[in-house]
Amino acid sequence: MLVEIPRWLLVASLIFAPWAYGSTRPWAIQGLSFLLGCICLLWLAGCLILRRRPALPLVALIPSAGLMLQGWWMALNAHSCFDVDLDALLPKAPLAPGAPGSANGPASVSVMFLFTGLLGVFLFCCDLAQHAVWRKRIWATMALTGFSIAAFGILQKIGGEAVLGLIWEPEKRDLTNNFATFRYRGNAGAYLNLIFPMMTGLAFLTFQRHDRHWRKALWSTGLFVLVMGIQLNPSRASWFIGIILGLILGMKIFWLYGKRQNEFSPKLVLTFVMGLTLVLLAIGLISFLGNWETSWRRFNLLGFNPADRSPTEIYLRMVPDAGVMGFGPGTFSAVFPSYQETYDFGNRTVPQFWKDGFFEHAHEDYLETLIEWGYLGTLSWSVLVFGGMARGVARYFQKQTPLSLRWLLFCSLLALSGTLTQALIDFPLQIASIQLYLLVLLGICWGARRTNPVEE
Repeated sequence: MLVEIPRWLLVASLIFAPWAYGSTRPWAIQGLSFLLGCICLLWLAGCLILRRRPALPLVALIPSAGLMLQGWWMALNAHSCFDVDLDALLPKAPLAPGAPGSANGPASVSVMFLFTGLLGVFLFCCDLAQHAVWRKRIWATMALTGFSIAAFGILQKIGGEAVLGLIWEPEKRDLTNNFATFRYRGNAGAYLNLIFPMMTGLAFLTFQRHDRHWRKALWSTGLFVLVMGIQLNPSRASWFIGIILGLILGMKIFWLYGKRQNEFSPKLVLTFVMGLTLVLLAIGLISFLGNWETSWRRFNLLGFNPADRSPTEIYLRMVPDAGVMGFGPGTFSAVFPSYQETYDFGNRTVPQFWKDGFFEHAHEDYLETLIEWGYLGTLSWSVLVFGGMARGVARYFQKQTPLSLRWLLFCSLLALSGTLTQALIDFPLQIASIQLYLLVLLGICWGARRTNPVEE
């Protein structure tokens, strides 16, 4: 039981995280933190009782432990806390006055409960990824959950205010911004793009293996619904990234089919182009007839200029002050206003919301990471993320890697790349549900290897 329960709890958390408003509300974050904590405790208890040493890469274990230590130290040695009524940071007595500490102690404590669970589950997945059966279950769970989120988002488009009212309060209903359980279209788009390669990989493998017809129907329908969701979600950035992901996946599949037949015949090319054209025409026609606010429509009306999205120059001003240890996890929204009020834009004309708007997160995840975690924490996160991707690439090119594992690694790397690209102009890496999915995929990249060929 101690072996199996944490594994099934991981499956439950992958379903819970996006459906609980993307795990953006306090109660959802607390619930997810509790689930992840249970997974970690049961996993460690099982290892102790069975006297089994988890198979963890040392290069992944050290930065994970370092992030936990740094985050909790900053939280417990806080130098101030944010007072909501006064809208100001109030000083408090730290444990070690001369040492770095968080600028907002309560926020850092709350965030560190979540991050401790996330990093623990990351290590758990590094260990679990050696089991082919559980790799497939995680893969399928992610894809099916993404399918359900996309379907619900499409239902919202069809039903309008009546369906939005099922989960959103009146002041939060916005057809141009809501999609499924995500209030902000950018985060919804990042989540859908995360699932897109995973769903495509499952659909391709199902047709390759001449599997049962209901499975072919399930994954092909899921892929169509997911692509439809990316189009109907009114996020221009995620729509553009989705197109790039689709082109890469299409070229990959086209190349494999051509290689399988030993030539790229005109018939193969024509079939591929016609199939892709029909799918795109169907999606475009449905979007046009529905007269909905879509990513394409917003792109035509507003264009796309990343430079206007947020005051990046203020973030760059904050980074040197953050220093080696940063201002502390979860402190951006408390620290940013003081810089926002005093920053001099000179005589330039800038958007008004740069000067007086509320920024819970920076629309630039890498700079926010530097601001909250400093140079040391950012280095540790970089080792986990880019080291995991490098490990996944190496596993992918190993000759003995089975087809299913190779596709899982390829889709995981593509999903990670899409989200990391959007993080340049948005804040998907600050959303708990997306953080969970990313760390699970990174755990697979770090730990996946061929075990029993029969399992593959």
